[in-house]
Amino acid sequence: IMYKIKFKDLILISNKKRISSNFETIFFFYGIGNSSDDFNFLIKKLNKKYQLLIPELPGHNNDKFNSKFSLINYAKSIVLLILKNNLRNLVFFSHSVGGIIPILIAKQIKQKKKIKKFFSYEGNLSEFDTDTITKKTLNYKMNEFDNKFKNLIRICEESNKRAIRLWSDSLKKTSPKAFYNISKDTIMLSKTKILLQFFRVFFKRKLYLFGSDSLLSFSKFVFGSERLIIKNTGHFAFYDDKTGFLNIFLKLIYNCK
Repeated sequence: IMYKIKFKDLILISNKKRISSNFETIFFFYGIGNSSDDFNFLIKKLNKKYQLLIPELPGHNNDKFNSKFSLINYAKSIVLLILKNNLRNLVFFSHSVGGIIPILIAKQIKQKKKIKKFFSYEGNLSEFDTDTITKKTLNYKMNEFDNKFKNLIRICEESNKRAIRLWSDSLKKTSPKAFYNISKDTIMLSKTKILLQFFRVFFKRKLYLFGSDSLLSFSKFVFGSERLIIKNTGHFAFYDDKTGFLNIFLKLIYNCK
């Protein structure tokens, strides 16, 4: 069973009806153009002693988008939720642009004891990570982007890669304005080098995951983190191999001491 929880301007999908400090809490932050629907299979299989919270990115999964949105304010809302519900020993699992959010949260909480571990699957840590799509988005003005976004969806629908075709289904539920503004924020934050520095220094217990088909130019020393290669996948392992991704996710969570 899945539940929709509202807190201030946040919508979260969870395996629990109410947020409680009695359970071990996992936050899952997905990337730009995805939706919580892509990760329902995690909620269905996770042991009941865990509380999984998947915050919906504004303007994603047919959610309305407020043009005053910023990733920093979004992270502030999540910090308020964490503090109000007295959540501790948090596990963060993120994908792509979603990898920025735990860093913004940690910068505000600044209490290491609250955060148990951070699993970042190809999380956005540097300007290099914005080369694929977010930087290209900003080549256009906002008023030009509506048509370009429709074009992007069409290209993804016709892709010879199954994962990209599946991504197009979530893109159709994403507001072009949200996609554009989040891309803008991502580039701004990635240029500062703060993300990578904070990832390296603040999170004592972390793991960086990446698909074997993804081209990463970093050495493992840059991350200051152990790395786990997900075999026979790229940037979208949860599309490429749902069962394999589920098994890795559950193993990491259940073995997280």
